[in-house]
Amino acid sequence: MALDLQYATPGEVLGSTQTTLVELVDGLLTHGVVLRAELWLTVADVDLVFIGADLLLTSPQKMRKDRSCI
Repeated sequence: MALDLQYATPGEVLGSTQTTLVELVDGLLTHGVVLRAELWLTVADVDLVFIGADLLLTSPQKMRKDRSCI
């Protein structure tokens, strides 16, 4: 079963200037967010090392709810 992913623009995430950092983090954990990082080590146009990481941040309740669908 495919998960329904929705992408938000930075304007949608930071839409209100009255939003506190705690409210922003709470909203991200409530809905979940995926952070992706990539690092390439290249010497003389030769790719030597690639390191990739995906980090999922969400609340335990959200994980249990979404995992029950699988």
